[in-house]
Amino acid sequence: MESNARLIVLGSRGSIPVCGTEFAVYGGGTTSFALAVDDQVVGFIDAGTGLMSWRSYGLQPAPSISVFFTHYHWDHIQGLSMLDLVWADDGSVMVRGPADPRSALTSVITPPWFPASLADAPGVRFERIAGSVELSGLTVTPFGVEHPQGAVGYRVDGPSSSVAVVTDHEAGSNVDASIIDVIRGVDALIHDGQYLPEEAVTHRGWGHSTWEDAVTAAVASGADRLILTSMDPRRTDDEVDAIVHTARRQFHATEAAYPGLSVSL
Repeated sequence: MESNARLIVLGSRGSIPVCGTEFAVYGGGTTSFALAVDDQVVGFIDAGTGLMSWRSYGLQPAPSISVFFTHYHWDHIQGLSMLDLVWADDGSVMVRGPADPRSALTSVITPPWFPASLADAPGVRFERIAGSVELSGLTVTPFGVEHPQGAVGYRVDGPSSSVAVVTDHEAGSNVDASIIDVIRGVDALIHDGQYLPEEAVTHRGWGHSTWEDAVTAAVASGADRLILTSMDPRRTDDEVDAIVHTARRQFHATEAAYPGLSVSL
């Protein structure tokens, strides 16, 4: 029986969660993506506040779940504190990320910033990611991106297609070429598109790209589909629609990430 492997967008807002009617379509939850096989979650990429919604998509937890972190800025980690599997005695969560995920996360998810200490959570283990990980028929491969304090992106190859997650990346350095080398040939590219080109001029070094940078990466990698992510927290639905409309003039198969968007693997 063929597996139904897919990546599901849980949250794609950058920097801080937002709410309100003007954010109803593209959502206010911060970055998190679920990796599902046959309606079981086998992994997450990042654990922003969007992670909280994962059960609402009819998903059940696999016996063991990996959480792959791109980096440890707060908009990518807050949801981990509320993942019930972490606190369950029979939980089996492997946290994987660059550098030292144990130190980075247990130093923040702890009193006085959180009422319980992640260091004492019975259902979690930690591992520095240093190469590809095989996960229920998926291959998850990390690669370096340009972001303050360091970060990685992930390429996920499934039974039938592939996707690259390049969130929180500032294009324009020599890292770009190495990213393209890793993600070349992916079917879908989820890429940072936080800024308008004119906004990027005053945000150098902030660690984010423009929609034009995302289009450039999609063309260079040969991706069939471009999904913009890490949208600015002030960007309303109408403003995101306008960005997508403009980007499609250069790369027709462009859309913006929204909660529930599914990418087949």
